Amino acid sequence: MIKDEILKNLQTVLEKMKVKDVTPTLEKPANSDFGDYSSSIPLKLTKQLKKSPLAIAEEIKKNFPKTDFIEKIDVVKPGFVNFWISNVVSINQLIDTLKNGFTYSKYHLGKNKKIMIEFAHPNTHKLFHIGHLRNISTGEAMVRIFEASGNKVIRSNYEGDVGLHIAKCLYGIMNSKTDIKKIKSLQEKIEFIGKMYSSGTKAYENDEKAKQEIIKINKMIYDRDPKIMPLWTETRQWSLDYFDENYKRFYSYFDRLYFESEFYERGVEIVKEALKKNILEKSQGAIIFNGIKYGLDIRVFINSLGFPTYEGKEPALAEKEFSDFGELDKVIHVVTPEQTSFFKVTFKVEELIDEKKYKNKQYHLIYEWVKLKAGKMSSREGNIIEANWLIDEVKKKILEKSKCDEETAEILAVASAKYSFLKNGTQTIIHFDIDESIAVDGNSAPYLIYTYVRCQSVLNKNQKLKVKSQNLNSKVKSNLNSDELNVLRLINQFPETVQQAAIQFSPNLIANYLYELAQKYNYFYQKNKILESEENVKQFRLMLTQAVGKIIKEGLYLLGIKTVERM
Repeated sequence: MIKDEILKNLQTVLEKMKVKDVTPTLEKPANSDFGDYSSSIPLKLTKQLKKSPLAIAEEIKKNFPKTDFIEKIDVVKPGFVNFWISNVVSINQLIDTLKNGFTYSKYHLGKNKKIMIEFAHPNTHKLFHIGHLRNISTGEAMVRIFEASGNKVIRSNYEGDVGLHIAKCLYGIMNSKTDIKKIKSLQEKIEFIGKMYSSGTKAYENDEKAKQEIIKINKMIYDRDPKIMPLWTETRQWSLDYFDENYKRFYSYFDRLYFESEFYERGVEIVKEALKKNILEKSQGAIIFNGIKYGLDIRVFINSLGFPTYEGKEPALAEKEFSDFGELDKVIHVVTPEQTSFFKVTFKVEELIDEKKYKNKQYHLIYEWVKLKAGKMSSREGNIIEANWLIDEVKKKILEKSKCDEETAEILAVASAKYSFLKNGTQTIIHFDIDESIAVDGNSAPYLIYTYVRCQSVLNKNQKLKVKSQNLNSKVKSNLNSDELNVLRLINQFPETVQQAAIQFSPNLIANYLYELAQKYNYFYQKNKILESEENVKQFRLMLTQAVGKIIKEGLYLLGIKTVERM
């Protein structure tokens, strides 16, 4: 990519200037009047070179190699070096993209690195809620972005199917006097589970006798007691069927489902082995990790009742994840910030158990909570906003406001919700608003899809587009107006945007790039004739239109979002 070439040449210039231990960077100027790329490196070199930033910038400009892809270099106060890409080179890039598709730089981990992305993480016997929808949206996007960046990606999902929450639900069922065989539809089963979990939770909190009974049920599940296992097995399957429906609706699948019930026995074994090695220690009848000496928290791995905690099962999960698919280069866990301490501790414990296998190979990708704007919505189950319910509400609003069919409304509804999550940084708390998510005149999936449909409509009216550079005479290449240039510049920045999204674990970079591209194209479309232009100009503008359509479709695909051909 041209950006990489500029950085390479910048590095060469700095070496000639005897600069040490400084890596040059490039930014995209907020105002396109200041070029395609800008470097602030002179501001960082004043102490080392004992010169003013402006003097350093001028020296960089003077020594920068002459190339055919740089049209102009300028120096701007207080010490920026700005670069303009040649129109001819930019157009040739455009043509290459249309001919050969997108070329992405390989991710910095290296070619063909094997990465596992662990996401979704629902608990059986609970609803798949709006937080899970943000989780699966983030995880799916990262899978596709990493795949585009040349990595082999394994999709995994760790589902909680044991623990106190299961016992609470089963207690509720056992005390409801309901014949579960009479509950037929999956929707009814899931609604029933939700109510029983709520009932069991209230009993646990308010009734000591019920609390002790729930603790007993929890032990029976861990012991695989035949008195409880048939009920656990059947209701667990209800949840798994329900989760599968959600995964399909949100365009995700998994190469491996891991279940918490798989790991408590092996987890106990690993914990006891770590205890013998003094990695863990005993405290008040429990086995703990004393993280204080590592600057971390104290965490319980086996509690005083002898049950492994989440921490206690995690080393067994790691062992399995790092063996199921051969050697892994990275495991990325998509989990809320509340588990930051948990992961710091478990990563450290696993590193102490086997440094070679685990050190620096796990990453906690934090995503924040989703809240709803006051007064906009309420759920059927207390304060839990079920993911399907949310999509259905968005879909209902789309059908009220447009004349599209059910299939199109479904695609747009899922797209609207997913994009509302992904356009924000993963660590931004989201206040979801239905009307904002479906607006065709704002930063939304429908706006992007509308722009894609507009591009296809223009192209369908002209079936004679030929992607050949000789079709564009020198006059066209040297006389691009500002609207055309703005679109062209953005088109050629798509691959590097994908690269940065991978490096920074930030799908929002792609989302916001697409929004800017759509804005620039729609402005160009409103001010410039396309099909009525002189032939060479028409050819170029059709190329721009084709490229914008391709990028929006590809960019939305990378975000796990489908497009439609009509709106």
